[in-house]
Amino acid sequence: MQSLRVALGDRTYPIHVGPGLLDSDALFAPHLGATAAVVTNERVAPFYLERLVRTLARAGARVVPIIVADGEQHKDWRTLDQVLGALLAARCDRSVTVVALGGGV
Repeated sequence: MQSLRVALGDRTYPIHVGPGLLDSDALFAPHLGATAAVVTNERVAPFYLERLVRTLARAGARVVPIIVADGEQHKDWRTLDQVLGALLAARCDRSVTVVALGGGV
């Protein structure tokens, strides 16, 4: 794994790149609240969602998967409404950790 530090003062964060990251519960654990919502699209979900859900659960989070349609035409207010509706339905509050799974999400 290689890491890059994005220096933004009190909002500094790391970016990790490398194989096996989706399986590293120790990597996710320090960043998780009690609930983690994973927002992904219908193209990426079949390949990686189950794996990430297992990892986040091992790290101690209740996981809420949210799958949205794929494509630029779906990056709109309706899709945002879908995501927010799913978060509300799962009774997520402001402490939820939101994980975007996939570059286009």
